[in-house]
Amino acid sequence: TSASYEMLIHIRNSFLGIGGRLGATAFLATAAVAKYQNIKFVGKKLRRGLYKSGAGLSSILVTMVLYHALGAFLTIFLRESSDDAGAADPVRSSSVVGLLGALFLKDPTAILALYGGSFVGMSAPSRLMHGNAPGKPKPSKLQNAMPLFGSFTAAGAIAGLIHAVTIHSGYWNGGWGGKAGLCAFAGCWVYRGIGNAIDFAKQKGAA
Repeated sequence: TSASYEMLIHIRNSFLGIGGRLGATAFLATAAVAKYQNIKFVGKKLRRGLYKSGAGLSSILVTMVLYHALGAFLTIFLRESSDDAGAADPVRSSSVVGLLGALFLKDPTAILALYGGSFVGMSAPSRLMHGNAPGKPKPSKLQNAMPLFGSFTAAGAIAGLIHAVTIHSGYWNGGWGGKAGLCAFAGCWVYRGIGNAIDFAKQKGAA
């Protein structure tokens, strides 16, 4: 994990401001060791699909999407609304949300999803919402509450969808370290990619 962190993050501070990046490095380290030990990363697929005619969406999909979105929202809300410097810290805010989930939720899937969503909530608002990468600043934009919370909630929902797809497809089930962080990391990038595509379309339309 340390080697993965040094290569992917510390040397050039890559992916700064994207939630789940530390979990993603842990996942890569876990996958590397598993590959060395010839452990398969694809297990049995669930018989129940994401959607079934007559039955609707799977409970795993609904739980993952809703609680990832909630975890992301609660984490960024705690960071932005608190006057306490400790509560505004992304790591501490994520920990608080995860702890509350463990204490008050009974469904293990919901607990995992809430905590996974909190990793999305650790993102830097300027990076998630506007793509402000280190060394590549963009013109500043006004940051209102509704777009802020909406962006994090949407990114959390996407992360939950990704996590649900991996569970139903049998990928990395059974205790792969860093998987929740990886899904949060992927959800942030998918959200940012959608945002970039929309911005590009607007620029083309205005040209």
